[in-house]
Amino acid sequence: MSSSKDVLCSAVHPLGVLVAVLSFISLMGAQSGRIAFVSDRTGTWQIYTMNPDGSDQDQITNLAPTDDDGLFPHISPNGQKIIFAYNNGEGPDLYVINVDGTGLTQLTKDHGSFFPCWSPDGRHIAFTMNSKVGTGVIAIMTANGSGKRRILTTDRWGSVAPIYTPKGKQMVFQSEMGGFVSAAWIMNADGSHQHRLTQPALKAAASSISPDGKRVLILDNLNSPPAIRNEIFEMNLDGSRLKRLAPLPSFHHDLWPSYSPDGSKIAFVSDRSSSDITEFTYGTFDIFTMNSDGSELTDVAPSVGSCPKDGNCVDALWGGNPQHSP
Repeated sequence: MSSSKDVLCSAVHPLGVLVAVLSFISLMGAQSGRIAFVSDRTGTWQIYTMNPDGSDQDQITNLAPTDDDGLFPHISPNGQKIIFAYNNGEGPDLYVINVDGTGLTQLTKDHGSFFPCWSPDGRHIAFTMNSKVGTGVIAIMTANGSGKRRILTTDRWGSVAPIYTPKGKQMVFQSEMGGFVSAAWIMNADGSHQHRLTQPALKAAASSISPDGKRVLILDNLNSPPAIRNEIFEMNLDGSRLKRLAPLPSFHHDLWPSYSPDGSKIAFVSDRSSSDITEFTYGTFDIFTMNSDGSELTDVAPSVGSCPKDGNCVDALWGGNPQHSP
């Protein structure tokens, strides 16, 4: 990739220089932050971070082997910490670690907590916890693990994977409320005023909300067998203007999209370059980036890992640059 000096010196006409400068600034805005992802490249599931162009890949965790591949790392708003789920054999609990790999701390000990998400101010964590009857319910706690309480209390339907809106006033989540087919739902951050955003036929799950709070990335056919493709859609926060992004030319799986810090780019994992897909398994996953309209796909991290069982193992999330605490 060209350096900033190469870009700025590539044109001599003043207008050309201005265009080059603006293009470079736009690129750097989109390319800010780090992408956290999960890989089994060492033989065990670990969390890594990298630059958006795939460079500077660092292994953050050194976890003992586990059969549960659903780590789902989420970077804190200030870019300093990563929260994730880890199952040591008793059930998943939430852990937090600094982005440099130090300070690993266990936050929950109920052996049934997963899908964590930071609040925009970094003071709270929303997550999924198992109810007594085995369904998922939405809960929140403070960032140090105290004050845990359920906010979506029904045990009848499974509800998982809460995501805060940028102002922290609402959450989008995946739920089977009203039937046994997953849909994207939205509610107030205290659990009130729940309503469905997508129709059941889509079997949708929300994955990321744009920084301006206007758009939502969703997946179709989540938790379906590998024999059914997964694709990425974007819609308004009210569920309108549903649009498929980067349609698959053939049978493959695009999963876990997330917006860049400025909302102009999207990172996601996909086996669209893989030739080892079968009717019963996913292929080898790469990490891609694309423009927020689905154009300019770039394979930034080939062959990150395989995911034979459930599609939940190789996931990626785009977060901000580490900032100093105030």
